[in-house]
Amino acid sequence: MKWLQNGNLTKLVAFFVIAVVIICTVSFAANGWQSFINDDTDDSNITIDKNESNNQQTENESGADIEDIPVIQPVPKYYHQITGLETTLEASLQKPLCICLDSSVPLYGISSSYLTIEFPTEYGNTRLLCFTDEAKTLGKIGSLAPSRGYISNIATYFGGVLLSHGSDDKFEYSFENPKSKLDFSETSGYCYSEYNTFVYTNGDLVNAFLNNSNISQTNADKITLPYTFTDATESPTTQGDNAAVISISFSGSSTTSLNYSISDGKYIFTKDTSIKNDLLNDKAVKYDNVFILYADSTTHETESDTQLILDTNTRGSGVYAYGGKFIEITWEKDASGSLIFYNTSGEILTVNRGTSYIAFVKASAKASVKLS
Repeated sequence: MKWLQNGNLTKLVAFFVIAVVIICTVSFAANGWQSFINDDTDDSNITIDKNESNNQQTENESGADIEDIPVIQPVPKYYHQITGLETTLEASLQKPLCICLDSSVPLYGISSSYLTIEFPTEYGNTRLLCFTDEAKTLGKIGSLAPSRGYISNIATYFGGVLLSHGSDDKFEYSFENPKSKLDFSETSGYCYSEYNTFVYTNGDLVNAFLNNSNISQTNADKITLPYTFTDATESPTTQGDNAAVISISFSGSSTTSLNYSISDGKYIFTKDTSIKNDLLNDKAVKYDNVFILYADSTTHETESDTQLILDTNTRGSGVYAYGGKFIEITWEKDASGSLIFYNTSGEILTVNRGTSYIAFVKASAKASVKLS
């Protein structure tokens, strides 16, 4: 009691107060320092986490972009086996129809022909082998003519179905018949005559004949063409000497001219000084490419008959014209049985894509062909 009375209590309280202040100060200082250290560590961790998060987000966004980009598939392109022009898949697999026509009478259906081949016969006449795909789109077709061995050869080279009104070969010689042919002389159900002389058919009758003969135009074998085509993306090229006018005198009574039209970019087919319009639609017959092939020939004469045999089975010379120009070429049936055209360097001829006219001319009549 005496101790308390002498003011020691006050001192004791003061001591405790001072001790508490010191302890709190030290504690706060320690906590503040630790907090400072923890804050630095947390910020570092946060920075790392943000970077990782950004990287992950970038990866996710990149992945999402790849998945969202549509994959554009190239559109397939199909090309016609004989013309090289772009067409449908169905048309690219079809066998052509090769229609043998008499060139000396009015023609129906010839404007649909993307390849026309003209052959001489005896007595100065010619026949046409016209290639088309869709008989069903045609109306009247004709006048149909008999085939010959040298005509059948060409139909075989191009893998076509031969349509003719019989055959008038009088003398046998080596040639290859087409695998598929329709002889309209064997039945009157698929053709009709006019003026008791000219024989005609039409698209519906041709299709009925094909169906009843079990001959299909689809799934054609790959044709080995006599030539190769320029690249589909390249512009057509012209080379050589002038050939704006091509005149072929098969005889004194049969002349074919092909006159180049700059506006059309095609050769217009003319027969005996008159443009040979298709009477089916009054269209002029036009071609991009012109070939003239010189072939050896033999004429068989008997007391009662005469027949020309043209050799389309070996080789010869010729010319190729396009765009008003021409170059010299050669042609032959090679070891594989294919017809091949060569340029002057001995390489397979490269031609421009499009429709074509081919004339087989007797080698002895080469001087009757004029190009200017």
